[in-house]
Amino acid sequence: MGAQRMIRQWTDAVNDLFSSLHGHSLKALACFSFAMCAADHCHSGKLAPWAPLAARPASSRSGRQSLRGRWERLLANDTLDGSAALAELAGGVLGTWAGRKLLLVLDETPNREDLRSLRLGVAYRKRLLCLNARCYPTDKPPMPMPELVRRELRETARALPPGVEVTFLCDRGLAWPSVMDCVRELGWGHVLRLQRSTRVKLPDGRIIAAGDLVKRPGGRWHGRVMVFKKAGWRDAHVSVVWDKRSGEPWILAAKEDGARGLRAATSYAKRNWCEQSFRDEKSSGFHWAQSRVQDPERAMKLVLLMALAALLSISLGTWLVKSGRRGDLDPHRLRRLSYFQLGLRWLRHLLGRAGDCDLPPYLPYLHPS
Repeated sequence: MGAQRMIRQWTDAVNDLFSSLHGHSLKALACFSFAMCAADHCHSGKLAPWAPLAARPASSRSGRQSLRGRWERLLANDTLDGSAALAELAGGVLGTWAGRKLLLVLDETPNREDLRSLRLGVAYRKRLLCLNARCYPTDKPPMPMPELVRRELRETARALPPGVEVTFLCDRGLAWPSVMDCVRELGWGHVLRLQRSTRVKLPDGRIIAAGDLVKRPGGRWHGRVMVFKKAGWRDAHVSVVWDKRSGEPWILAAKEDGARGLRAATSYAKRNWCEQSFRDEKSSGFHWAQSRVQDPERAMKLVLLMALAALLSISLGTWLVKSGRRGDLDPHRLRRLSYFQLGLRWLRHLLGRAGDCDLPPYLPYLHPS
């Protein structure tokens, strides 16, 4: 009973999140994102036994074949634009942040050696909720990477609710001068990690490599400088933090920073949440690396499904914590399970129950801190 109510609740939520999609596509997205959480996998053969909306019993051979065919038709559906659907999903997710501070993180992740995906998402509860993405063959993006990043930023900006205060984070491989310009044009704050070779102009007029600001572990430096010499200089507050346990420093360019230049470092540390989300998609969750989907358009639909599945699991994890049920699944004094893992385990617990049980009052269930 509780599992059926959960399936209906999630199906209704997916219908509300997408106003432009056909009913068959909506039903398939709800069905397979739910199955992905239950199966802890994104391979069609693993998903089929868990898909809840089968015409035939999923436990039968014919039922599994039917569901695998349905999965393949969904990924091959030319009328379903994964990027456009993800942009629509972003609008539904971001409404929760109206009038709040919001941290956007950009990063790129590979899938095997043939495919890469550029992701932009909102940092939430030590994970990243995907808002925008592009998939492309390795070393063959659809356009120059700085242009692709700027396009994702502008698309996401259109989905932002009123009154939101945005800070943007990205790693040194994506921190081009034109990206900094775009972020500032959008009126966002930023923390961009710079290359050690990036040239900086100090207040006294000296021009040095950013890596020379701090030369040994344990050191710190911060101040107002000019950066990006070849691009014609940009004014920024640069903070350099070299942890004694790290092999190299963080060189961070922000619009402003607090005392001792540590505010940028505190924000940038949350970029690791993106890495944790990639791990959820791969070895610790949906096993994306085992997927045989390599076509970029089809891979984009798979990314959309993983984004929905992660949204469901993190919503359930949030509800468990907010309702005081975390100890039922994570009884240790030092918490070991992420909101993502809590949600997956609760969903499987729910599917194994014969009776009814409590559910979140609505989905997605998100409570930004």
